[in-house]
Amino acid sequence: MNNDNKKTENLALKAGAWYVVSSVVVKAISIITTPIFTRLLSKSEYGTVATFSSWHALLLIFCTLNLTYSIGRAKLDFKGQLDDYIGSMQLLSGIVSFFLLMVTIIFINPISVLLELSKPATLILVVYLFFGPTVSFYQNGFRYQYKYKQNIAIAWYIALGTVFFSLFFVLSNEAYRAEWRMAGIAFPTILLSSAFWINSIRHKRLNFNKEYWKYGLSISLPLILHTLSLNLLSQSDRIFISKMCGTEDTALYSLVYNYSLFLSIVMNSIADGWLPWFHDNYFSGNKELIHKNSKKLVVLGCYIGLGCIAIAPEAILLLGGKDYLLGLPCVLPVVLGVTCQYIYTHYVNIELHLKKTKYVSGGTIFATVLNLVLNLILIPRYGFVAAAYTTLASYIALLIIHFGITRIKLRIRLYDDPFMFGAMIVTSLVAVVVTMTYDNIVARYGLLVVGFLTFLLYFKEYIGSFLKKSVSRNFK
Repeated sequence: MNNDNKKTENLALKAGAWYVVSSVVVKAISIITTPIFTRLLSKSEYGTVATFSSWHALLLIFCTLNLTYSIGRAKLDFKGQLDDYIGSMQLLSGIVSFFLLMVTIIFINPISVLLELSKPATLILVVYLFFGPTVSFYQNGFRYQYKYKQNIAIAWYIALGTVFFSLFFVLSNEAYRAEWRMAGIAFPTILLSSAFWINSIRHKRLNFNKEYWKYGLSISLPLILHTLSLNLLSQSDRIFISKMCGTEDTALYSLVYNYSLFLSIVMNSIADGWLPWFHDNYFSGNKELIHKNSKKLVVLGCYIGLGCIAIAPEAILLLGGKDYLLGLPCVLPVVLGVTCQYIYTHYVNIELHLKKTKYVSGGTIFATVLNLVLNLILIPRYGFVAAAYTTLASYIALLIIHFGITRIKLRIRLYDDPFMFGAMIVTSLVAVVVTMTYDNIVARYGLLVVGFLTFLLYFKEYIGSFLKKSVSRNFK
C-alpha cells in the first residue's frame, strides 16, 4: 500500500511539474504571437476578436454545465467506468450545445446584434462552443488518470495550431480578417474534438445514463453560479475603474492584472496536478499524507508569489514601459489575492470531494457582492489602487468562508489550519518588506537571493530526489 501511495505521489508530482512547464510555455507562445496579430488586425478587428473570446469564455460555462468538476469524484464512485462516465457527460453537454447551435441559426439576426458580432462570427462562436467541451472532457479524463503526456500534447497542439491556422487564414484573406482570426482560434479545437467524437462513437461511450446524468448535474449545476461569480469578481474591477477613474487608470490596472495571470497559470497548474492525487488519497483514507504534503504545496505557492512581487518593477517595465510603473502599487494586493485563492482552493477541494458544491457557490457569490460594494465605496475615494485591495479583501473573505464551511459545517479537520493562515500572514508581511525595497535594486535582489536559498533548503529533500533520479536515468 505504501509503495502504491509513493507511486501515485510521484506521478502527481511529475504531472504537476509538467503542467507548470507546459502551461508557462503555452502562455509564452500566446504572448509572443500577440504583437503579430495586433499588427495584422486593425484596433477594431482586434477588439472584435477580444469580444468573441469573452463570449466564448462565458457561454462555455453553460455548454459544459461545469460537468468537468464531477469527473474527479466520479472516478472513485464509478470505479472502472470513468470512460463511460465521461462519454455520458460528453453526450449531455453535446445536446445542450447543439440546442444552442440550433437556436442561434434560427435567430441569427437578433443574437448577432446582442453579441455585437457579425453573423459569420456568431456562427463560428456557436460551432466552437459545440466542439470545445469534448476536448475539456478528454483532458480532464487524462488528468485524473495521470496521463499527463496526452494532456500536455493537447495543450501544445491547440496552442501551436491556433497560431498556425490563424496566421494562414488571416494572411490568405484581405477581407473579414477578424472572422478569419476567430476561425483560426476555433479550427484546431474543432479538428481535435471531431476525432474525439469519432473515438467515443467507435468505442460506444456516448450513452444516456440516468444515474450518471443525475450524479454529474447534482455536483456541477451549483458551480455554475460559482464560475459566473468568479468571472464577475475578476472583471468588475476594470469596469468600475473605467467608469470612475478613466481608461488610462484601467490600462495601468489591467497590465498588473495580466502580469498576475502568469502566477495564476503556474498555481492552477500545480493545483491541477495535485487534485487527482488528493481525490484518490482522501477516498482511501490517507489523510495524514494529505496533511503533510499540503504544507509543502502551500509554501511552494507562497514562494512563487513572493518571487513575482520581488521582480515586479522589471516585469512591469518590460511589459508596458515606464508609463505603466504607476500601476506598481497594485502588484502587492493583486499577487497576494492570487496566493490567497491558491490557499483556499485546498478547502474547496474538500467540498468538491464530499459533493457539497452548493457551499462553493454560496461563498463565491458573497465574496463577489462584497467586492462590488467595496469598489463602489473605495474607488471614488482612493482611486484605481483601491480596486486591487478590494479584490484581496474578497479573496481573504473566501479563505475564511471555506475554512468555516469545512471546519464548522462539514466538521472536517484535514489541514494544519494555523499553518495555512500563518503562511498567508507571513507571506503578506514579507511582501510588504519587499515592496519597501522597490527603489533599492541591490537590497531587493539581495532579499530575492536569500529567499531562493531558503527555498532550496526547505525543498532540499524533493530537489535531491529529483536530481538523483535524473542522474540515474542518464547513466543507465
